[in-house]
Amino acid sequence: MRQLSWWLVVQGLAANVVLAAPAQEEGWVLEDATVTARQRPELSRDVPVALTVLEGEQLEERGLVSTSQLAQRIPSLMVSVPNPRYASYGIRGLGSSSYNDGLDGSVGVFMDGIYLGRQGMSVSDQFDLERIEVLRGPQGTLYGKNTTAGTLNLYSRAPTFAPEATAEVTFGEHGLQRTRGALSGPLVEGELAGRLSLQTSGRDAFTDNQYPSLSPRQQDQHGARGQLLWQPADGFTARLIVDHARQREDVALVPSHYSLTTRRRAAYVGYPLPEPDPKARRFMHDRPTTADVQHGGTSLELNWTLASGATLTSLTGYRDWRYDTELDADNLGLAVAQSDAQLQHRQFSQEWRLAGSHDDRFEYVVGAYYLRQHLHKAHDVNFGPDAPAYFLGDRPELQAPPPFGPIPPGAIPSSLLDGARQRFDSTQRSDSRALFGQFTWHLTPRLAVTPGLRYTRERKRARISRRVEAAPLVSNPLDPLDPLWQLGGNLLRQVALGGDYDRRDQVAENNLSGQLTVSYAFSETVLGYLSGSRGYKAGGINLDVVSRYAQPTFEAERATSVEMGIKRSFWQGRGWLDLTLYQTDVDDYQALANSPPADEFSPPLRDNLINVGKVRLRGVELDARVRATESIQLRGGIAWSDARYRDFSEAPCAPGSTSVSACDLSGQRLFNAPEWGATVGLDYSLRLGDGMVLFGASDYSFRSGFQGTLEGGPGSYQGAYAVTDLRIGVGRVDRAWEAELWVRNLFDEHYITAVRGQLGAGDYGVALGEPRMLGTTLRVAY
Repeated sequence: MRQLSWWLVVQGLAANVVLAAPAQEEGWVLEDATVTARQRPELSRDVPVALTVLEGEQLEERGLVSTSQLAQRIPSLMVSVPNPRYASYGIRGLGSSSYNDGLDGSVGVFMDGIYLGRQGMSVSDQFDLERIEVLRGPQGTLYGKNTTAGTLNLYSRAPTFAPEATAEVTFGEHGLQRTRGALSGPLVEGELAGRLSLQTSGRDAFTDNQYPSLSPRQQDQHGARGQLLWQPADGFTARLIVDHARQREDVALVPSHYSLTTRRRAAYVGYPLPEPDPKARRFMHDRPTTADVQHGGTSLELNWTLASGATLTSLTGYRDWRYDTELDADNLGLAVAQSDAQLQHRQFSQEWRLAGSHDDRFEYVVGAYYLRQHLHKAHDVNFGPDAPAYFLGDRPELQAPPPFGPIPPGAIPSSLLDGARQRFDSTQRSDSRALFGQFTWHLTPRLAVTPGLRYTRERKRARISRRVEAAPLVSNPLDPLDPLWQLGGNLLRQVALGGDYDRRDQVAENNLSGQLTVSYAFSETVLGYLSGSRGYKAGGINLDVVSRYAQPTFEAERATSVEMGIKRSFWQGRGWLDLTLYQTDVDDYQALANSPPADEFSPPLRDNLINVGKVRLRGVELDARVRATESIQLRGGIAWSDARYRDFSEAPCAPGSTSVSACDLSGQRLFNAPEWGATVGLDYSLRLGDGMVLFGASDYSFRSGFQGTLEGGPGSYQGAYAVTDLRIGVGRVDRAWEAELWVRNLFDEHYITAVRGQLGAGDYGVALGEPRMLGTTLRVAY
């Protein structure tokens, strides 16, 4: 509350300045961004879609280098990144993570028009961007499958025929160093232009491993993007983009809760289990927990202007994403289990679009789309010498009276599990084909109707296997407990390791989705619209070992949304208001849960993939901007969301619940869906003379509390939090150079960005937001 009070004081002072300032210049108008939300260039104020646009200069000025930071500027957006493999986006409370590799996200992510099949392809540092467009609500016509919640569109800056060069250097606390630059210009005058963009960054980890001689590794990233723009003649352009990036970082999670089972096991083996305290940013792992991610690709966009004036577009893309990780699977300073995984995702896509108009009354976009994806995962789990005693540590038999108990942990042979291994291997191939069309008919100069349809054909085929390797148990006739160890060892291996496993599945689906929008321009400054849309996310295959508690396949997710919006410019163009009311009903929402053991001999079930019967999202979103004076601009947004399960009577129960079978969550709020989100910002600039300018900005972001996992439970809840950023600098009016000081998370607020179920039943680890960071940035441009 002290932060909110401080912010209200600052904004109140700013408001007084605004109200006291006379409206001297009619030229102080807000600039409107050109967007391609409907696959054709339009001003954002003319698009009857719930849309947020962040331009490249805004991203650079505010230090937003990663998509994981966008939630601090877009109240209805949630971004969860425990590590790049498990990244997820949510819009209006709807979103899902790829904890299970067979599950796609509910927010479609596109880079220069190319669909990114893994959400983790977008969470590394972004650089040299033209803009980011976030479309809220189902986008089933032009963007297709996996857009039941909305889309995130990233656009890089194109090559220019006018020479330009930019460079930026940043230094900050926690060892932060970041360098980025771009060079663009003509290669053949008037015909061929090129652009080269580079970035590299590194910083220390935000958490501390307390295990002796082990510390979290530093995060480092680098990336490059090269482009060619060819314009050999009027009416034809070709743009080739090649990029590559690599990201290496520590991905250890900080414990937020230990279950009673884990506490008993730790006490039995004599392990000093500390009380979870995420704010301390400490953990103890006996081996590094790291991820190495490489991704890149090539895209080619061809545009022909036909004799009719229509534009024919061909968009071809190839993407490759590789993820290698080493994990301390038990998340303790014990040699219980370690996990190594290698994941590779390759995809090829081709899209054809024809866009044009007729007599200024009829506009259209029609097209065809093809996407082929191949995913392969190799995953090993290796058990160490501490595993037998640890897994048996909560068994009451060990506390029995003689002759069999109480048995000290040192008497349990480590050979029961030490050296045992599970080797998982899975492959999935998927093909998606679609035909789509969207039309806008201007019935009058003010009234327009926009219908759209998309037909999708989806097919997936998968193979999943598990192989178990363990040395035979050796009998010791001199040990009076040997019969017990033989019996218990075989049972322990069966529970911890399982047996060899093979499964093949395939699914095929057809879907028809679309939308209908009616918009009306009440005046030159007011646009209202009413729309209904249908989004679709294909069903799929559970790429994990299943039992009677988890199904091998899952159903498609379908979202039906109705929304009403109004966009208004006021105060002679110096103010802008965007208001949206919506309701979305989701059938068979695809989600992941962590279920407790079904009985005393079963392990907990993590990444349990389920369909939630029905979900309803309702809410209001408001965005506003005001150019108060020549020097001051205010911006803000607020989102209220009522996201609830409507029909979820067979939900998994929270760990520690008295019920072990199922709980009824109908009527409860969705996880990762805060009720309130808000952002407020102020930009200030003052000309100093001699071409110099003093500038500054402040940003405030608020989120109300929410559960981080579907099943909930202690350690999964994130309370309300707020983050405040400030910056101040000086530079040239023409932006030839700028130097600034900045601080992120001014009040060092502690907050959680992701929650992950751990090895135990009810154990949770959390990813934490960045702490307070102070730094400086220098930019130069030519």
